[in-house]
Amino acid sequence: MRAMALLAGIVFTTALQGQGTAVVSGVVRDEVGNAIGATLVVIDPDSLMLRTRTDASGRFRIPGVPIGRFEVRVVRIGFRPHSRMIDVAGRELDITVELSSVPVPLDTVAVRASRPGLYGVVVTRGIALLPHEPRPLRGARIEVLNEPHSTTAGVDGRFAMPRLGGGGHSVVVSMDGYGSRLLPVFVPPDAGVEITVVLDSTYADYQRADDDQVRGVSWRMRRATNPSAFVPLQEIDQEAKHLRDALRYSYSLLSRGLIITGGCIYLNGKPRPELALTDIPPEGIIGIEVYPPNTLLEGDRLAPVNPGTPCGGVTGGPWGTIGIGRGRAGRIPMRERGNRGNVIVIWTR
Repeated sequence: MRAMALLAGIVFTTALQGQGTAVVSGVVRDEVGNAIGATLVVIDPDSLMLRTRTDASGRFRIPGVPIGRFEVRVVRIGFRPHSRMIDVAGRELDITVELSSVPVPLDTVAVRASRPGLYGVVVTRGIALLPHEPRPLRGARIEVLNEPHSTTAGVDGRFAMPRLGGGGHSVVVSMDGYGSRLLPVFVPPDAGVEITVVLDSTYADYQRADDDQVRGVSWRMRRATNPSAFVPLQEIDQEAKHLRDALRYSYSLLSRGLIITGGCIYLNGKPRPELALTDIPPEGIIGIEVYPPNTLLEGDRLAPVNPGTPCGGVTGGPWGTIGIGRGRAGRIPMRERGNRGNVIVIWTR
């Protein structure tokens, strides 16, 4: 019996070796031949989700790739996304990828800084209809979504985040009594950027309601469990036909292993169950929240849902307008593990 078991084990192992895997390696360069470091390379995102990043010389190496035909996606902020099919047949496959640079969209006043990180000043002009000369806002809060970076503005309105790495980021700037802003920011690799943020005073109920919705982005991202992500403007392919195609190349989604499955859509804080991602063009979008399918943005909180109801909604009630969850604390518990995202909150200019 022992000999038979040993023989069976040898046969099983030989069968696995016969199937085999390969190493896919290569180099990523720009249109003039310069190496591009910190580029995300993903093999077959919809099933395998094997991924790595290029080193300073633009090289990458992904072991354990099964024999077969797969899609490779290559993504780097500031460059047009690249996709190709590869046939893995032998033990090694080496490829060369060329990326074309594209302008990075920004809507803030930004200048390059000699030191790495994000720096800036927060000011106010008072009421938008009756502006005065800008003055600094002491105590304004600056938070980077998807990153553990936050700070407050000093007495002169200035702030500094020297440890914020290069790439595309979304920043929420807020202060009680002023309208919050959700800003796309691009920090150059091995350099820095300085921005000027202007907050207007709020004086009407509708302005305060709008402010709650913007602050809610930060509140939800801090309390949401994985898999979840915020996709900034810089990661949204502006040349895609619709939002579903645009999100195929999102760095935040690919790096976290998130797969968009459509589902429940909110637009600027309001539920839009009649919309699909294929109905929405990418133009004018400044950021997108993505949450797993067992989550619903109900009223002012993330809540569990009943999968049997339309779009995973709460039985017996419509979707609620999202807010920031004032007075609540603690982390929302994980209820279902996986890498699917179908609760989509879209923010436009």
